[in-house]
Amino acid sequence: MLSQWLGSLRGKIVLSLFLLIIVPVLFIVFRFYSSSQQILEAQLYHTNQTSVERKVTTMNELSVRILKASNLIMNDQETIKFLTAPSDWINEYPAFYNYTMLIRKLYSFREFLLENNSYLALYDYRGFIHTTWAGTIPTTYEAIKGEPWFNRTSQLGGLPEWILPFKNPDEAGEQLLLMVRQNGDGMIWIGVPAEAYFYSEEELQQQASMGIHMLLLDGDRPLLGDPAMMKQAAQINKGKRVDENGISRVTLGEEHYLMNEAALTGTGWKLVQLVDSKVFGAGLSQAKNKSILLVVFWFSLFAIAFIGLMFRFTKPIKRLVRSMNRVGKGELNSEVTVRGRDEIAMLGHHFNKMVMQLQELIAHLSEEQQRKQKAQFQALQAQINPHFLTNTMNSIKWMAILSGSTHVSEMLTKLGKLLNYTMQNQEEIVVLRDELDYLMVYLALQEIRYHDNISVTMNIADELMDAEIVKFTLQPIVENSIIHGNRFPLHIRISARVQHSELILDISDNGVGMGEEAIRMVEEQMNQPHAKFSGIGIRNVNERIKLEFGERYGVVLGNGDQGGVQATVTLPLRRRSEADAALVDCG
Repeated sequence: MLSQWLGSLRGKIVLSLFLLIIVPVLFIVFRFYSSSQQILEAQLYHTNQTSVERKVTTMNELSVRILKASNLIMNDQETIKFLTAPSDWINEYPAFYNYTMLIRKLYSFREFLLENNSYLALYDYRGFIHTTWAGTIPTTYEAIKGEPWFNRTSQLGGLPEWILPFKNPDEAGEQLLLMVRQNGDGMIWIGVPAEAYFYSEEELQQQASMGIHMLLLDGDRPLLGDPAMMKQAAQINKGKRVDENGISRVTLGEEHYLMNEAALTGTGWKLVQLVDSKVFGAGLSQAKNKSILLVVFWFSLFAIAFIGLMFRFTKPIKRLVRSMNRVGKGELNSEVTVRGRDEIAMLGHHFNKMVMQLQELIAHLSEEQQRKQKAQFQALQAQINPHFLTNTMNSIKWMAILSGSTHVSEMLTKLGKLLNYTMQNQEEIVVLRDELDYLMVYLALQEIRYHDNISVTMNIADELMDAEIVKFTLQPIVENSIIHGNRFPLHIRISARVQHSELILDISDNGVGMGEEAIRMVEEQMNQPHAKFSGIGIRNVNERIKLEFGERYGVVLGNGDQGGVQATVTLPLRRRSEADAALVDCG
């Protein structure tokens, strides 16, 4: 019973649903969640690395702006002049002017290159510090020399000394990023709030609540960062390791972290970001459990609905199968009950229609067989008649030669060539060279008939001679020019060209031409579907081209540029190789 049910369409659909959808999806879900943590960790790691690098770029940009401001101040000619000139700006106007220009420049550099909350100060080695926050402050060289950074700055020989954090003496608790430089005439300080360079305390707390800890390190020494991680900063470089996926990890105590880092240029410092793996794993596990429950719920609901719809949709198929079995046994009057408008209903309609057509086909089978036998007899007779005509023409030809009628003999010879071309080459497609040979024989007959009042000019490149063309394409068009041209001497021009992978043949004459209405009527007759033809005319040529190559090809009539009618034949450009030509000749 089970094997019979599985062999039915319904059983196969349910089994296919289970094997091809439910099992693979469950396997994929299992595999996905088993590897999702690694994938998400890698994505999180690279995303955080990008974020850290962007932050480092911002910090580097601020460092560059500070250096640029210091370069402009220390290399400014007016600043140099102020530092080297006498410092009596209270009593001497030139010194006072230089002093005011210096103060203005300090404010200008702060506003345009830095921020308004930045601090700029210039020490002139003459006992004064010129600042942007307190004006000019008197001091002594011994007081400056006693600062811990003075010796390091002096040893750098004009290179910047970066100090972080530096406590602002005027703002209690504010920390600064301080850059100190000196040259032979003075020393400059530029300070910016550490929050503008790094992160504010609120940002560090917010990130720490999400398991993200930021640190700015100078080697193993922490400069700024999450206060909870500052004590363990010295262990970061020692505990760092890189796994097989290229992810940097660090273990601090019993906690595991993903580690992203990027170096700052100029200062030699390093920005480090630590992401708590425990916080990340808890969020992933919660999302995984929720997703699995949703998948199971929706798959169960989907399977129940699918099976119910499947039984409903396959019921008409079972009725159709029973009707087909009866038809297979010979009961041609069996029909299936059709309901609805879906594909199964359409199949039932077509089945009923097929049964009716079978009855009609059986009734007409005998008549059709008789018609086929008659057509075969006529085809055999059509093959015998040209041979009889050829033999008869040869007899007439020799009688004309013996009686001295050379013109009659020549015409019979050329007509015989035309008949031989028709009988020997049974292919519908020939090359342009053979078609032109046939046309020249035909024209030779017409020149004899019309006393050499017909001339032909051909402009066809040699490389187009092997192009394929429908047999008897040119001769009916040229014959139409001779019959309807109504002008002698008659000149016919034939040219061939290639355009967009198509072979274009232009046949024009200098006849009286046709009116636009006449051309329109002829083209309407040429394009009538399922037209019946008597003989081989232009309409027949157009129809055969379309049947052979498609509706986009065919014959178009129009008036020529120099009077007369021009017929344009469009064919696909196909060339026949020598091997194909040999096969055609053998046929």
